[in-house]
Amino acid sequence: MAGKRDWGNLADTGSGYVLAIASTLTATAIRYAMRSELEEKSRLMLFIPAVLITSWYGGYGPGLFAVVLSIFLTAWLLIPPVTNINFGSRSDQVGMLLFVIISIGIIVLSERERSEKRRREVVQAELAEMNGNLEARVKSRTQELEQANKELEGFCYNVSHDLRTPARAIMGNARILIEDHADTLSEQAKQDLLRISGAALKLGALVDALLTYARLAQGEVRPEFVSISELMNREVGSRNNGRETVVNLTNEGDVIVYADRAMLSTAVAAIVQNCFTYSKATNQVTITLQSKKAGTDLLVMISDDGIGFEPQYAQKVLEPFQRLHRDEDYPGVGIGLANVARILERHGGQVWCESSPGTGTTVNLLFRNQPIESEIQATLLSA
Repeated sequence: MAGKRDWGNLADTGSGYVLAIASTLTATAIRYAMRSELEEKSRLMLFIPAVLITSWYGGYGPGLFAVVLSIFLTAWLLIPPVTNINFGSRSDQVGMLLFVIISIGIIVLSERERSEKRRREVVQAELAEMNGNLEARVKSRTQELEQANKELEGFCYNVSHDLRTPARAIMGNARILIEDHADTLSEQAKQDLLRISGAALKLGALVDALLTYARLAQGEVRPEFVSISELMNREVGSRNNGRETVVNLTNEGDVIVYADRAMLSTAVAAIVQNCFTYSKATNQVTITLQSKKAGTDLLVMISDDGIGFEPQYAQKVLEPFQRLHRDEDYPGVGIGLANVARILERHGGQVWCESSPGTGTTVNLLFRNQPIESEIQATLLSA
């Protein structure tokens, strides 16, 4: 602020010497006024605070000046006869010597502390500047990354959307050729057209999966109280309808989370689909739904009794389009669990899988910052 004096840097100007004169004269006046009470005792005692104040705020130069001025004023005004410079008796001289030694010690310590204080101020200023530069760089990089992610997601969405039409055209034209020219086409040509149609169908499925993956990154999360048990029952019911394989759901009770209903439905559908797809060669699949509460975190565990996989692939199955089996053995595009991972990421949660060959797989969904039970009950009752 303009006009505000920095009392810690008086040594940089003549103000330190003005302070030395003022503090020394003040000490002289006080001691002179008390001369009748103190008589010959402690003539230089009141000058020690003057030296301390001067050396602390003015530095060693004004501090030494205050020492010399104190001795001069003492010899001139405080040691009889007054108005004559007189260093007094031997005891007065010894007192002056002790005063000089103590004052020099005070000046040295004050200057050392001042230097340390200046060094700390310089270091703090440098750290503040570095932190400011670092924050600016982090903010700039974050904005660049966000912009790059938006551009990449938009690119994936547009490319995926544009690929749907040619994929469908290839599949449709291949079928038309088979139907319209069945009599003239050789068996090998029919097989080739069927492979083309199948590849186009697979491409369409991949495009649809990529679109879903891109939408999950862009959509707004609208949390509400959702029953995972209800979603599981609905998905299992749709799988059982008209299927040879019967899916049984073992449910511990109503498991309620605070999440986006549409996104959570997509996640549950993907997990149930995997339980059905990777089931053993039997006509029955068992799916177990369990939950565990730890503070405000809720862990939901969905397990099956399917074929499982090696534990070292637990992270790979969560990545987009990463598959552990051939299409001929287990059809799919490898995006289901990647969608689940993205959905939990959008909710600030986490997903991991536990599995071993032949014993099934458990998909763990960790939801953080979930409402307490009383809040859930109150909301459900009010609804």
